[in-house]
Amino acid sequence: MTEKEFIIITCEKCKVKNRIKAYDSSKLPICAKCKAPLVDIKKNEVHSKYGKNLKNFLDLPDIGLR
Repeated sequence: MTEKEFIIITCEKCKVKNRIKAYDSSKLPICAKCKAPLVDIKKNEVHSKYGKNLKNFLDLPDIGLR
């Protein structure tokens, strides 16, 4: 069984730590306790693009240059 990737984002409003699974720019993560947005729209788009690009790089073969 593989573990799902997640990140922990602390809510700025109530300081609760939220476990967020990978998300995309169409869904804005909100706090489980106070329902405040955890990231602004621009940060959400950046995280989404990073996650998509990271998947592309993980599939590249290792050619021994490291």
